[in-house]
Amino acid sequence: MTPNFSRRVLLKGLGIAALGLGLLQPLIAPASAQETLVINTDRSGAGQKAAMNKIAADFEAANPGVKVTVNYSDVESYKTSIRNFLVASPPDVAFWFTGARMRAFTKRDLFEDISGFYAKNGLDPSMAPFLPAVTDGGKQYMMPTNFNTWGFFYNKDVFAKLGVEPPKTWNELMAIAEKAKAAGIVPFTIGTRDLWANALWFDYLTKRINGLDFYMGLMDGKESYTDPRMTKVFDTWRVPIEKGYFLDNASSYGWQEAIPFLSQGKAAMYLLGPYVLTSLPEDARKNIGFFPFPTVDPSVPNFEQVSINGVGIPKGAKNKELALKFLAFLAQKENLLAFAKGGSVVPARVDIEIDPNDFASVQMQQVRNSSGSSQFYDRDTDPDMAQTGMKGFQEFLAKPDRQEAILQRLDAARKRVFN
Repeated sequence: MTPNFSRRVLLKGLGIAALGLGLLQPLIAPASAQETLVINTDRSGAGQKAAMNKIAADFEAANPGVKVTVNYSDVESYKTSIRNFLVASPPDVAFWFTGARMRAFTKRDLFEDISGFYAKNGLDPSMAPFLPAVTDGGKQYMMPTNFNTWGFFYNKDVFAKLGVEPPKTWNELMAIAEKAKAAGIVPFTIGTRDLWANALWFDYLTKRINGLDFYMGLMDGKESYTDPRMTKVFDTWRVPIEKGYFLDNASSYGWQEAIPFLSQGKAAMYLLGPYVLTSLPEDARKNIGFFPFPTVDPSVPNFEQVSINGVGIPKGAKNKELALKFLAFLAQKENLLAFAKGGSVVPARVDIEIDPNDFASVQMQQVRNSSGSSQFYDRDTDPDMAQTGMKGFQEFLAKPDRQEAILQRLDAARKRVFN
């Protein structure tokens, strides 16, 4: 069965390859001499940066007279700068998030409609599961590049010292956290200065307690934050908070700044994505293990978090034909695989064979085992709602006694945003 990466359900069978597809040959005419292609990207980790530099150099070699300029930025700075450069100084190619984050810009007509791109380059079969994430009003505005899952990264030496194995249930997770705290080790490191990192806890607990339909209804503004079902989520969440299982003063740390606590054995676990691995040197990665978010309520399926990234052409781009040609070049199997591997993520083509020894295979299996998925809080709901919500989650981690006031404030924001 072909999987469907919609906002609601991610079906099993992602590993099924689309047959008969060879290496893609761009169908756009050769670039003229002295053309410059400007690319803005937040994929600035060492691995993906190296992969992109090679892809850019290979594209130049295949297109004499073309110069590729890649402007790299860290993720958090990029979230701010893209709002400006899409309007004031649009590049030819811009990497960005899919889902609601993309639609916030397509509603303002800031990304080019590239709907015909897939058929022209033979990409419909291999990228079909990911297309709903880059679609708005029946049109596609980005090309999916990769996806990644989320879960707990843990320090293997710490787990061995505690005599524990990766948990399967929420109660087992809490038992490990209690053992870690008793041993003077922080159970959960976290950096909430970057607000999104804390939203993972909210997303997983909401889906694992109330199911995917309720979660998506909340993302669409149809369910209330003051619903008793949300009270149950926050009551569950506040237990590890009040027991002191999280890193003290978490809002003082960015998500990357919280990683050394894990790698140095000062913390046992970190709920995050593959960026934990790409932020560490090779030797340190060997001591980091992974396990999916455990079952909270056995009667509720284990819905996952699967985030899809993409790349698009700004509406004001100067070299749109050249940009389309670059997207086709990037989409070639070997290029998309190298780019994904550089970030320890999974390429957004179902016909690419994954190395069983790579972390991408772990993520692929996580998707196959899932009953469905959403992307991420700030990708699935309105950006204004997401900002208010994530600030509330940050406050809750520091002041769980403010639970009722926080939920009331979030629901007031929901009513305002989705009115």
